[in-house]
Amino acid sequence: MRLSVVICTFERPALLAALLRSLIGQGGTAGGDVEIVVVDNSDGETARPAVEALAAAAPMPLRYLTAHPANISVARNAGCRASRGEAVAFLDDDQQAEPGWLAAVLDGLERFPHDAFFGPITPHFEDPTAVTPAARTLFTRAWTEPAGREVFALRRPASQPFVVSTANSIFRRSTTLMEPEPFDPDFGQCGGEDLHLLSRLAREGRRFAWLPEARATDFVPRHRCGTGYLVRRHFAGGQAYAATVIRTSPRPLRDEAVLTAKSLVQVGMLPLTGIAMLRREAPGRSLAIRAAGIAGKLLWRRLYPLYRAEAASLAPLPTPAGGRSSAAGETN
Repeated sequence: MRLSVVICTFERPALLAALLRSLIGQGGTAGGDVEIVVVDNSDGETARPAVEALAAAAPMPLRYLTAHPANISVARNAGCRASRGEAVAFLDDDQQAEPGWLAAVLDGLERFPHDAFFGPITPHFEDPTAVTPAARTLFTRAWTEPAGREVFALRRPASQPFVVSTANSIFRRSTTLMEPEPFDPDFGQCGGEDLHLLSRLAREGRRFAWLPEARATDFVPRHRCGTGYLVRRHFAGGQAYAATVIRTSPRPLRDEAVLTAKSLVQVGMLPLTGIAMLRREAPGRSLAIRAAGIAGKLLWRRLYPLYRAEAASLAPLPTPAGGRSSAAGETN
């Protein structure tokens, strides 16, 4: 089997079904060379009905499995173990593969010698009126470079406008995913397990490339454009970055000292950063997001449970007697 598409999902059955339809509707594959593996990380097996409803009509094997506890690294590792492809592609359950995605992935694997690949991501915002520059930057992966252009992990050049992640990514199994647990469960509630793996691979000499024709879209709910979510997301991102730099370094004490010094300088520069942001939209919110990322790099030892915090912010509040319930996330 040439390719396994692994989809880790957590309580988003409608979005998952849309993603599966976007995949099974694509042609260009020979019989038996592509499979889809759905890994349900929820306790209630909420993805099972969607998978079972589409499996019979799918032109490629569509398999379902569960992985516990709720931890994105646990789910990714389970998908790697269960899949059979020479290459493993990851799509998030809130994404959709655009037409031609599958053909572009298979073509890239044939044409280029790299160990991992990344395709563009275009955000589809639930509420376009809520979008800020910070949200658009966070959820967009775009580049004008041709296929095969080198992509870098931690030490990326200024010309590369995005940070690598597993969203819309492809890995050659034999050079990247041979460990029993390639994704570190310590990052499973914070995020950044993908950056950690890719940084380790880069230190081992693995090479990454850009695939501009392997396009995906990403559904972004309204609350993820709010300042509350973006501050939490950038704090967790700063933590994951710092933890990755230090844990993958051959000289961790030195790199921790350097990173701390740089972060403290950035703290001192925040007033000037705020002045520079005065011409931008919502400068106060942008400054808070910037400060959160710096704080995360300084306070990296205890990783923030971003995913649990997001779920808690969206949980319905208790219904008062004779009243209506509301969702905490509505005010984010």
